[in-house]
Amino acid sequence: MQKKILFYPGKLNVVFRKGPLGFLLQDPSSEAKLIRDNPSLRDRSAPMKEDVVRQNALTVVRQRGGDVTDDSEVLGDYILQFGKYKGKSFRWLLENDVGYTLYLIMNLQKEEESGICITEGFNKMSLLAFVKYALSFKEIQDVLNYEASKVGATATSSEDDQLVGFGSRAKSTWKEIWDSRADGYADFILKKSCLPGTRMNKLQQYLLKKQQSSSHDTTPQPSVPHQPLVMEEDEALESAMLSISPSKLQSVNISRPMKKEDRSVPKTSSRAKTGFLLKKQFWSCSCYNACLPPLQSLSKDHELILEMAI
Repeated sequence: MQKKILFYPGKLNVVFRKGPLGFLLQDPSSEAKLIRDNPSLRDRSAPMKEDVVRQNALTVVRQRGGDVTDDSEVLGDYILQFGKYKGKSFRWLLENDVGYTLYLIMNLQKEEESGICITEGFNKMSLLAFVKYALSFKEIQDVLNYEASKVGATATSSEDDQLVGFGSRAKSTWKEIWDSRADGYADFILKKSCLPGTRMNKLQQYLLKKQQSSSHDTTPQPSVPHQPLVMEEDEALESAMLSISPSKLQSVNISRPMKKEDRSVPKTSSRAKTGFLLKKQFWSCSCYNACLPPLQSLSKDHELILEMAI
């Protein structure tokens, strides 16, 4: 099945004025200069609502055989409701005064960065619609990027030292905004909607990176539970110690006085109880040294346990 190709004989495209090297001409055309220099030629009628402006644009596009489904073409026939070129179409303004177009876009950017609403009503709605239309063209975006690169060419040691450059905190650095985020200004900037490439947008990107880095650094690490050291059981040693005959315990006449703190022994595990019984048995006799079996028959581990038990 072949795809149906629609043809619109009345479709119009913007024709930018360019110089010999292909760059956009920003000075007004002769027609635009005539309107600029002669205020009597300007439209003095009351501004129209946006829905009326759109319906009129759709009617114009249909009548000439254009594509009403193309949002850019329809916006091109919107009529300006503000300024010295009021009454002219969006397409006409792009073709006749790119300099004024850039002026409107930059003013809107400054307005968004400062958080102050300069215009209201139908004029503001018409301005927003025109800026959206103008930014849909690569030629306009290229000029804006070039102008922004000239303005933002100041050398700084790092992002932290960048100046805000707008609003009440214009002289503060980006790092100062982040460090003082408890005052709510950083959250205010993050919640604002702004155009790409503006100073506010760049500050938002910096704050977002700082926010993500901070949340990553504060992630709690899993703690390893402490396990106390436990002495291994040695049943052979315990059996050997408990099998010592009472006659050996009374064969030597050397006494060891019992310390006061040894009389009270806290409750312990079954493993520690064996050591306590041995200790009590040794100290109750006349000589606990005589109880020890020959050291040659004991391993080093056994000797250590004997010393701990005694």
